[in-house]
Amino acid sequence: MRRNQAIAILVVLPLLLATGGCGGDAGATEAAVTIAFEHLANDVPIVLGSETPYTNAAGNEFGTTRLSYFVSALTLTLTDGTEVTASGAHYVDHETDETRTYVLPVGVATGDLAQISFVMGLGPDLNVTGAFTSPPESLMEWPEMMGGGYHYMKFEGRYVDDADEPFNFMTHSGGLNGTDYSFEVVLDATGREVTEGATFILEMNLEEWFADPDTWDLNDYFNETHRGIMGDADAQASLMANGATVFSLGAP
Repeated sequence: MRRNQAIAILVVLPLLLATGGCGGDAGATEAAVTIAFEHLANDVPIVLGSETPYTNAAGNEFGTTRLSYFVSALTLTLTDGTEVTASGAHYVDHETDETRTYVLPVGVATGDLAQISFVMGLGPDLNVTGAFTSPPESLMEWPEMMGGGYHYMKFEGRYVDDADEPFNFMTHSGGLNGTDYSFEVVLDATGREVTEGATFILEMNLEEWFADPDTWDLNDYFNETHRGIMGDADAQASLMANGATVFSLGAP
């Protein structure tokens, strides 16, 4: 069973509460709720470093040295149709303690939870050069020559290549030349309940970026003649497709 250690956070901006559905009773009571992210590889919490302890679907041994990314439009949807949405964009960095857990800053409607959804990355309305003026968010800038805006993700590390040598990789994703490669993640939360003090853990499974529907042999994407994927539209589209299986809702 996966550990429930919360190791990355989401929400830093005000919430917008919209009530819908049949009764709206869930909105009558409000609660403080924690959102947390856990980063896993091969079902265990990741440890950053130069080692290569994980294995992807193609059999590549890999490890990670950096993991930072944006999420946006985080939404809790209750079974009665009530939605609680965190507006704006939110930066997550595996190494930064203060980004790892967060108690939603305003009351959240209580009741039975139907789903948790969010956008991985920044949609076109948020992905505007200059929107972030200070680090670390400003350091996620995407090159103007590739369309500007910001990286959605910097997932960096090393893998053991076909020559049995360590090779550094940089899985950088973002909008490329006017094409938006952000995507919505919708996680079934049936059977869970929003109550005072509840914590919901969203897991990112790193090896899934390289699997299903497209299996990545890292030798094909990161080598002496193809050192990165920032300008590779096919690779960006593949990451967006593979992202459907990257996230899961952790055990209560």
